[in-house]
Amino acid sequence: MQKIVLPFNIIPMPLLRKLSAPLMPMAWRFRGIFPGLELSLEQAEIAIPAREYFGMMLFLAIFYFAWLGTLLSIVLSKVLQNYLLLGFTIGAVVGLSVFIQFSVYPTMLIRKRQRELEKNLVFSMRTMLIEIKSGVSLFDAMSMVAKSNYGELSRQFSKVVDEINTGSMYDEALQKLATKNPSPYFRKAIWQIVNGMKAGGDVSDIIKETVKSVSRDQRIAITKYSSQLRFLTLMYMMIGVIMPALGLTFLIVISTLLGSMSNVEIGEPVYWVMLAAIVIMQFMYVGIIKSRRPTIIN
Repeated sequence: MQKIVLPFNIIPMPLLRKLSAPLMPMAWRFRGIFPGLELSLEQAEIAIPAREYFGMMLFLAIFYFAWLGTLLSIVLSKVLQNYLLLGFTIGAVVGLSVFIQFSVYPTMLIRKRQRELEKNLVFSMRTMLIEIKSGVSLFDAMSMVAKSNYGELSRQFSKVVDEINTGSMYDEALQKLATKNPSPYFRKAIWQIVNGMKAGGDVSDIIKETVKSVSRDQRIAITKYSSQLRFLTLMYMMIGVIMPALGLTFLIVISTLLGSMSNVEIGEPVYWVMLAAIVIMQFMYVGIIKSRRPTIIN
């Protein structure tokens, strides 16, 4: 059984399930805010019911609020008067952050699975096409992909092969595979094979057209991404290079004028703040680039 790992969870899973159980009815009311979470849990292969997952979300948020708020209040009581307010405010912010992180965690796993599925999709389809054209059946071609080194995609085809070996029909096993996977390109490829089989078409022709379709989608995604990069590069030049240079020049001129006219000076901390802001913007830019990168691109 696959071990379940949840973000910011320092409590053993059996204990967490027991402690969060009383909060499930209350937490279940939040399902309207996250309507697609149940499907996301299934596609991310997190083997936890949605109701129980909501309970864990709420429990860990309250846990971090109470634990961190109390700990910080004890530490800050030696140096501040309003230590309770500050300590529990920080605890509330951390608790809310944990709650939000829990809500987006399945989406993060889905994104990772998408990338793993799609980076080898064309190669695996071509392997199946070559095998079928050489006289091998569809089942043996899928078995070949399942035994190959295609990562997550090989693991998914292994499930299909196991289900067919236990008596499931080809189309039923493939439909189940398409439904439970988050990748739109992978689902499209599987549905094309299923629909072609139901229509009585030649499997090799179906897979050949599927390879062409996925390759075309790859080219479109790359073209779209390259056009976005041009705009993002322009924004980077403005925010990361031109604006800091002009801002630094402006501050030097202002500090010189103020120094000659009065005792007001712009000190060194201002420049350190500017440096910190530039570094943060650099990391934000890298994050934007990574988030815009299509999952179908290797």
